[in-house]
Amino acid sequence: MLTDEQQNQVKDILRLIPAHERAAFLDMMAHDLRGRELTDGELRRVVERAWRKFLQQGWAMHRLGDVA
Repeated sequence: MLTDEQQNQVKDILRLIPAHERAAFLDMMAHDLRGRELTDGELRRVVERAWRKFLQQGWAMHRLGDVA
């Protein structure tokens, strides 16, 4: 479960993602964060890293990388 501050950090980054891609990005984030407990700073770094990866490769490429 995310704290209010962590939710705000994720929402800040979500505003940068086009509306039609947000659902895919949230799926990717749920996958990346599953079972992890992070501090606020760690969460922001994970979300920013995922955002850059998502912009470069998209969700399909991210999932392919996890399978290999």
